[in-house]
Amino acid sequence: MKKKNWLIGIGLSAILVLSACGGKETANEAASKQNASSSEKAEEKDNEKTYELKVGYGSIYGAPLADIAIDQGFFEEENLKVEMVPFQSSADGLNALQAGKIDIGLTFGSTAPLNFIAQGSNFELIGGHMEGGHPIVVKEEHKDEYKTLQDFKGKTIGSIPLHTNDVYFKSELQKAGIDIHKDVKFVEFKTLSAILEAVKTGKIDVGVSGTAHLTKTLKLGLAPILWINDLDKNAACCRVTVRGEISDDQAIAYKKFMKALIKAERVKLESPEKNLEASLDRFKNLPKEQINEIVNEPHLINSADPNKKETLEVWERMIKIGYVKEEDTKKIDVNSHLNLTFYEQALDELIKENPNDEYYKKVLERFKKQNL
Repeated sequence: MKKKNWLIGIGLSAILVLSACGGKETANEAASKQNASSSEKAEEKDNEKTYELKVGYGSIYGAPLADIAIDQGFFEEENLKVEMVPFQSSADGLNALQAGKIDIGLTFGSTAPLNFIAQGSNFELIGGHMEGGHPIVVKEEHKDEYKTLQDFKGKTIGSIPLHTNDVYFKSELQKAGIDIHKDVKFVEFKTLSAILEAVKTGKIDVGVSGTAHLTKTLKLGLAPILWINDLDKNAACCRVTVRGEISDDQAIAYKKFMKALIKAERVKLESPEKNLEASLDRFKNLPKEQINEIVNEPHLINSADPNKKETLEVWERMIKIGYVKEEDTKKIDVNSHLNLTFYEQALDELIKENPNDEYYKKVLERFKKQNL
């Protein structure tokens, strides 16, 4: 990010002049006033300018927090013009991000961007969007056969490699002493719909599924037997992802974007019906009942918090089950790809704007617990 050396120069000049003249203000007081003035001017400039962002999202999962921010005018309040761009897969979206075709990846998972980073992509994860929400499913008549993870031994399990639920489930089986290469048989699929069909026809015993598929799951005579939240209550899915080379304008825009998402999260928590209404246009070809399932599934948590600690946990899980090679971990400092700056700035502004609001104070406490 470019340094504002000219601001520093002005500040130092002011200090020298005041010191030389023997004014009543100390040098430190003068510097403090100069910095405050510069900050105010920069803020005024930021608020006068309109910033534009192209935001990519997974079409199957939608973009609940962004939709709320659009519906409630939170982006407009921040002078942000946001264009939402759908993608069929996380890989397609992240490739577009890497190529500069979009500015932000919103719902492309956590494992997918971390995998890109493992392969050398200069991505930074600056916030969150989804946690939990992914089920493990079997035929309805077999649901009572699974009481513990040990009951999956000998089963044929369908999953999408590197899907968030795939990583959590495999790593939890491994933690339970189950050899994921010998004690169970994993079959790879390209889509969640194909997994559900395979469970229905008996080609596989268990399906590692995802959010937004509960309606189809039930219609096919299948049932969730556990959720990713049962494996890890803070299971981190979609992370807000950007390219690592960040300009001054992008830095301001990203802060504003995160500020709008934080406000949208509050609406989601306090008014699920507004969340549904905001998402109707995103899924206009689906019945309202199914849209509500996608955006208001009780196991799905929409949180803008970066949740750095859990994201690092995802990285460790990927290493332990072999998705990230040990030699690559020596080349990559994943911490340098987890950028808390924009979320911190956004939350700080909201607290200053709403000093008596207990909600944002609680959000700050959560941030400290999950990131620091």
